[in-house]
Amino acid sequence: MPKSIDYTVTLYPAQIERGYVTTSVDIFGGTYPKRNISAAGMDNLTKQISDFAKEYGKGCSASAKCLAPRKPSGFKSATANLYFNLEQKPAEAANA
Repeated sequence: MPKSIDYTVTLYPAQIERGYVTTSVDIFGGTYPKRNISAAGMDNLTKQISDFAKEYGKGCSASAKCLAPRKPSGFKSATANLYFNLEQKPAEAANA
């Protein structure tokens, strides 16, 4: 069984706009939902991130940070594109 590793997961607002996924990040004052997760293996990590995003309920992009000195194999590919609850932005709002 893989060793349990600690991660920090942050959810950033995201939506589909004109066929592309857009993510908003406010570097200077944004506060975003965060959660510390301990997972053994990439399947367990992505499952816990998915559960966290479902609890959040809004369109989001998940960013995972490994707190171990060395990232486990498969970490980058498992956490590269994690988008949840995405909705199409209305056309009139996209033109504004």
